[in-house]
Amino acid sequence: MKQRKQSEISMPNRKEQPALLRITKKLWLPFLIFCWPMLYLFRQVFVINGSYTAIINDFMLLYYKYKVYLLDSLANYHLPLWSPSEAAGFPFYTSPFAQVFYPFNVLLVIWYKAFAGYSPLDHQLFTVLGISIFALGLFVWLRLINKDIKAVIFAVFVMSVSFKVTEITRLPNAVHTMAWYPWILYALTRIIFSGSAKETVKSAALLAVFGIFLCTAGYPYFVYYTIFLFVPYMLVFFIKPLRIKLFGERPVYFARPAIAIISAGFTSLLVCAPYLIGIKRLMAETTDRAGKDLDFSTYHIFDFEDTVGSFVYPPAASTEGWYFFSITALLIICIYLFTKTDNKRLSYINGYPSQDLTSITVKLFFIIWIALVSYITYGKSSYLFILFWKYMPGFSSLRVWGRLNIILVPIIAWLLSISFTYFCSIISSQSKSKEKFRWFSSSFFVLAVVYAGILAVQLYLHFKAKPDEMWELFFKPFRLNELLFIFFGIIAFILILFLMAAGAKNRFSSGKLNAITALLILMAAIETWHTGASQWSKNVKNSPQKFKLNIAALNETSFGYPRIDITNTITLSPSFNVGTMPNWYFSRYINFLNAASNETLARDYLLGIQNGQKIFFSDSIGHPDIESFLKDALQYKQAGRLISYNGDQLNWEIDTPKAGYLSFIDNWDADWKASVDGKPAQIEVLFGTFKSVYLDQGKHKIRFYYQPGLFPAITVKKD
Repeated sequence: MKQRKQSEISMPNRKEQPALLRITKKLWLPFLIFCWPMLYLFRQVFVINGSYTAIINDFMLLYYKYKVYLLDSLANYHLPLWSPSEAAGFPFYTSPFAQVFYPFNVLLVIWYKAFAGYSPLDHQLFTVLGISIFALGLFVWLRLINKDIKAVIFAVFVMSVSFKVTEITRLPNAVHTMAWYPWILYALTRIIFSGSAKETVKSAALLAVFGIFLCTAGYPYFVYYTIFLFVPYMLVFFIKPLRIKLFGERPVYFARPAIAIISAGFTSLLVCAPYLIGIKRLMAETTDRAGKDLDFSTYHIFDFEDTVGSFVYPPAASTEGWYFFSITALLIICIYLFTKTDNKRLSYINGYPSQDLTSITVKLFFIIWIALVSYITYGKSSYLFILFWKYMPGFSSLRVWGRLNIILVPIIAWLLSISFTYFCSIISSQSKSKEKFRWFSSSFFVLAVVYAGILAVQLYLHFKAKPDEMWELFFKPFRLNELLFIFFGIIAFILILFLMAAGAKNRFSSGKLNAITALLILMAAIETWHTGASQWSKNVKNSPQKFKLNIAALNETSFGYPRIDITNTITLSPSFNVGTMPNWYFSRYINFLNAASNETLARDYLLGIQNGQKIFFSDSIGHPDIESFLKDALQYKQAGRLISYNGDQLNWEIDTPKAGYLSFIDNWDADWKASVDGKPAQIEVLFGTFKSVYLDQGKHKIRFYYQPGLFPAITVKKD
C-alpha cells in the first residue's frame, strides 16, 4: 500500500504531462534564440580566466557613466532632472544618453542594490540583452508571416548578429531602441489580421507598450528612422495585389485595425510626450543640433561603394552603416531573387490562398525598398536625401545617415526567411528528374554568375581600393581578417553548390533539412564572428570593477573641489567637468567659451577650475568681460554658505553688505526657478549662460530649483 502511494506521488498527473511537454516544446526554441546573442558575444558577457572583452568607443564615455549615475540616484529614491557635473550644467532627464524613463531601469535598480553596484560588464550584459530582445522579436514576427520554422530560425540566427547589430553594441541605447522594431512589426501585423475585437484590443495594448519602450530607450535617431520602416510596411497592407502575394488572401477589415493602431500610437505618444518634447527642446538649444546645416548632416560619408562593401567586403565599407550578414545568406537570397520558377515550390509553406512569394512583384518590392533606404544614406550625392533634408520635418537635425541602415536588418531578415524557404523547397523537391535538372541548370547558372561577381568585387576592393578610413583608424587588429571574408566566401559557395547538387540528385528529407539549416547557420556565424563579435572592443585582463556611488554626497562635496576642463561628459567624482564635446551641449555655453578664449585665466577662475568656487556676489552682472566681473565680485570675500545641494536644487544663505547680485556659475535653462526668502525671484543671466538673482542688502536664503514645466507633478520641497 505504501509503495502504491509513493508511486502515485512520484508519477505526474497524466493530464498534466502532455501540457508540460507542450510548454517545454513551445519554449525551448524561443529560449535558445534569446540566448543566441549571448553565446555569439560570450567574450563580452562572461569573465573567462579573469579576463573579458570590453566594449570601447562611446560605450564608457556616453552611456555607462550616465547609467551608474542614474541607478544610484533612483536607488536612493531621487529622479535626477539636472546634471551639474558636465559642461557647467546640462539637463539630465531629457539627455538621450541618460535613458531616464526606460522601463527596464526598474530591473537595473534592483540589480544595483542586490549586487552592491554596477560594473561595465553589467552594462555590457544589459546591452547584449537588447540584442536578445531583438532576436526574439524577429522570431515571433517572422513566425507570424512565415510558417516555415527552419527559414525563420535561419533568418533570425543570421540577422540578429549581423554587422549592423553587433557594431552598435558601443551604443547601448541604440541597441535597446532597435530591439523593439520587430515587436512593433509583430503587433501591427496581429492588429491587421485580428479576427475579433478582443484580439485587436490585446494587440493594440502590446503595440502601445512596445511604442513606449521604443520612445524611451534613449536613441532618438533610431526612433526617427522607423518612418522608413513602419510606413512602407503598413502601405503593403493597403496595396491589395502586393498584400495578397505576400500574405495571401486573408480577410482584412481596415476600420477596426486603423482605430486600434491610431489609439495605440496616441497612447504611446501621450505617455512619452513630456520626454520627447523635452528632447526636441533640448536639441534646439544644443550646438549644431537645431538643423539646416548640410555640412553637419552629411559629415560622415556613406556611398555606393559602402553599400557594396556592406554586402560582400566590410573593410571597404564605413562601419557607421555596414550590415554584412555573410556570403552564405547573400547567395541564398540571390538564388531566390534571380532564379525563375513557379509558385508551387512555396505555396505549401503558408497555405494561404493566392499567396505568390515567387512573384516578380514581391522580389521588386524588396529590392526597391532596400535600394531606396540605401540611396537616402548617400547624403549630398542623393537627390532623395536632399529632398527630405529640405522639406521633411526633423530630417535636417540628424547626421551619420549610414546608421539608417539599421532598418534594413528586419527587412533583409524577412527577405532571407522567404529565400531560405525557397532554397529548402527546391533541394527537397519531388519533381521529376527532367524538371529537377532544368531547375538545377537554372539555379546553378544564377549561383555561378552571382558568386563570380561577388568574388570579382571582393578582389577589386581588396587589391585596388583603399580600406575605409574608419577600418584603417579603429580596426587595425583585424587587418589579417580581410582575406577571411574572401576565403569563407569561397567555402560558402562550395557548400551551397554541393547542397544544390545533392538535392538535385536525391531529395533531402525533413530531418536532413534540419541538419542543413544548422550547418548553414554555423557557416554564416563563422563568416561574421571573426570580426563581428569583436567590433569596438579590447581584451581586459582584470575583472570589472563595480561602481557604487553616492550622488547626493558627491553633489554637496563638489562645492569644495576644483572643477576640471576635459573633453568629456558627466563625471562620477566631486570634481565636476566644465569641458565639452564636439557638436554637443548648450550653444550659449559654447558661445561663452569661444568669446572668453582670449582671457582663459579669468575664465578658469570663474568656472571654478582654480579653486572650486561656484558662487559669486557682485554689484553688477553687466560687465563687458570676465576680468571686470571678477574684479567686482572678489571685493566681497564672503559669498555666503551652502545649506544643501542635490543637483536639482541649491539652498544658499548669504548676508550681503549691500544690494547686488548672487551668481551661480551653473548654466541657465528656462526651467530653472528661484526664490529669495521663500518668495519667487526672477533669474537673470550672466554672460548669456549662468544664473543670477538680485538681492537687497541683508541676510537672505536663496533657492535655485530645476522644475521642468512639462512635469508639474514633480515638485521640490520648499524652505
